[in-house]
Amino acid sequence: MAPKQPPKPSERARQSLLSASAEGAKFLILLQVGSRMLTFIVNQVLLRFLSPELLGISVQLELFMISVLYFSRESLRTALQRHTAEPALEKELGKEKQKEDVGGLLVEGTLAAQSQTVVNLSLLTVPLGVVFAAVLALFYSRSFASSETAAQPYFSHSIALYTLATLLELVSEPCFALAQQKLLYKLRAGAESAAAFARCVLTCGLTVYAARVAHIEGGLGPLPFAVGQVGYAVVLLGVYWWRCFGLAQAEGFSMGLKGIGSSSGTYKYALFHTPLSILTASMWLQSFIKHLLTHLDSLLIAILTSPHDQGIYALAANYGSLLARMLFQPIEEASRNLFAKLLSTTTPSSDPTTKVTTVEPENVKSAANILTIILKLYAIFSLFLLALAPPFAPLLLSLLLGNRWGGSEAGTVLSAYCYYIPLLAINGVTEAFVQSVATERELAKQSAWMGLFSGLFAGTGWVFLGLLGWGAKGLVVANSVGMVLRVLWSGVFIGSYFGRNSLGEEKGGKAENKVWSARKVLPSPILVSVAVGIGAAARGVVGSGVGLVKEIGMGGALGLGLVAACVIMERRFFEECLVMFRSTRAK
Repeated sequence: MAPKQPPKPSERARQSLLSASAEGAKFLILLQVGSRMLTFIVNQVLLRFLSPELLGISVQLELFMISVLYFSRESLRTALQRHTAEPALEKELGKEKQKEDVGGLLVEGTLAAQSQTVVNLSLLTVPLGVVFAAVLALFYSRSFASSETAAQPYFSHSIALYTLATLLELVSEPCFALAQQKLLYKLRAGAESAAAFARCVLTCGLTVYAARVAHIEGGLGPLPFAVGQVGYAVVLLGVYWWRCFGLAQAEGFSMGLKGIGSSSGTYKYALFHTPLSILTASMWLQSFIKHLLTHLDSLLIAILTSPHDQGIYALAANYGSLLARMLFQPIEEASRNLFAKLLSTTTPSSDPTTKVTTVEPENVKSAANILTIILKLYAIFSLFLLALAPPFAPLLLSLLLGNRWGGSEAGTVLSAYCYYIPLLAINGVTEAFVQSVATERELAKQSAWMGLFSGLFAGTGWVFLGLLGWGAKGLVVANSVGMVLRVLWSGVFIGSYFGRNSLGEEKGGKAENKVWSARKVLPSPILVSVAVGIGAAARGVVGSGVGLVKEIGMGGALGLGLVAACVIMERRFFEECLVMFRSTRAK
């Protein structure tokens, strides 16, 4: 028997990347599960003291903070994911270079210079944040100046504290970027989980103190949320910088601005990587449009509805997207990093002023296989969600929050939101793929389409909220329409990408012989039929009036039946997933 050949360097690098990404997804999922469950428990306490109006106001303040953060850093985060290969993978390929420091300038191409490039660019988010925070804080203050929102106690103080928290969080951005570049997911999980714990303790503690101990008349308004957010930012900044200063000393780069030598003009002012800076600027418009489309629902409901309806929608969105944030968001983040590193290999062309992107066929196969597995798992999960969640959502809400929040309106909105969650999950991973591999021209095209989708969403939202008066439920329907359009666009792009990057013999023929096919992500037709039948039975159970205990028991039995059908119908697919997971862990 011939001796087993050692894996090629490229294969070792790919396996190392897959293993690191799988480990990273695990840490991010644990982070989200832990922080969201803690937040969930705290919210059960807070909702006993909050009115729908106050919850709606807190959501608007959170939108202010998210907008400043997104406009300041999102395009840079996406661009940095396409930065030079991770040092750990450079070692795997035998390309590691020794650190050099000549005259205070790091030599371009060294590992320390790669880290310094990330730090220098990330520090730009702070002045950008100051500008966006000033503009948006002024906008929010004036927009609500004559409304009942501004009449809430400590409203102006809350805006100021949210602004402070936002700027503190941006100061920690270089540490986040380093953790992403070096795949240090454990560091990120530790920092964010500690910060989330501090936020929950401060928010809950101040709310309960005002209501039960100090008996403050009128309450503190949104102030507890603002104080909690400042606590989150302070702890996040402290943990990140404590760990990253040690990393900087070990590798020889600085956590402040430091020059990077370059004889080819790659760095502007010997500080900022020119290609990455240009890519960041070109992606900013796309990030702006994506943020607008993502949070246009909050703007619409703020304009067209009362604070009461805003609170109802916020409650449904928080509960409805809880699982999405705990499970889907970490997978989206890890997959974006993975796809960017697998499919963005650049090699010099004959013209030294240009670069041609080349992707190894095996990397294309790996990316297509991973994307197929993720989307099919999402599709199977969606069957469970669509069959069982909408009929039982109002019952769950009543059990958790009682009659104050568990009324028919909130339950109806939450049921509608259950139909939206699968679209949210699928869109997250498909857009992550697009952002990882699309060229600047393709990103510009996506931005144009997203702008069109934003207009269509605003129009449908105005019809459902303004004309038909559907309230929060109408906003969920409008969101679903916009999300379907986004998923379709990303699906067309993915098919086109794999079509032009697949091996010649795999471009034609049957779907199962292609590197990528949308058919591969669809569950078994028999399983879909079973899910439809179980969904109909579940809706009959809820409306039968057999009593709470029997409804819960029959719902559990229906769920177990769907699990059994899933295991039988998709047994081969689950075996393939298990084999892939074991091979990744073995590496």
